Amino acid sequence: MRILVLLALAAFSSTAAAQAIPVTLSEWKVKLGRDTVPAGKITFQIKNEGQMTHGFFVRGNGVQQGAPDIPAGQSGSLTVTLKPGSYTIYCPLADLSHRKAGMLTTLVVTGTDAPAAAKKPPVGASR
Repeated sequence: MRILVLLALAAFSSTAAAQAIPVTLSEWKVKLGRDTVPAGKITFQIKNEGQMTHGFFVRGNGVQQGAPDIPAGQSGSLTVTLKPGSYTIYCPLADLSHRKAGMLTTLVVTGTDAPAAAKKPPVGASR
């Protein structure tokens, strides 16, 4: 019975929808709706409230992905799967001058709350 429960939980977690994080871009700021999330699939819902085009890029722990440039007043999104660790979020436009001007923040990704795998009994142990 315990194995069935674990299998059901594993199936549910693998088909679970992405977590959504709202993001606001403006001149020289990147504001995340939250700065800590559990590991897994993350969808950044990005809104450019600035007066110029901005970009959105995620870098860290083997991830280097960005959304297409987002014109002023427009929205976009980026979905990535993130492992536990620290990620740098920034605007990569204008030879990184937007990043240097302050469009930079950090996202911390924690371990998931997935159930621990069942331990196998030692060889020769009775069940």
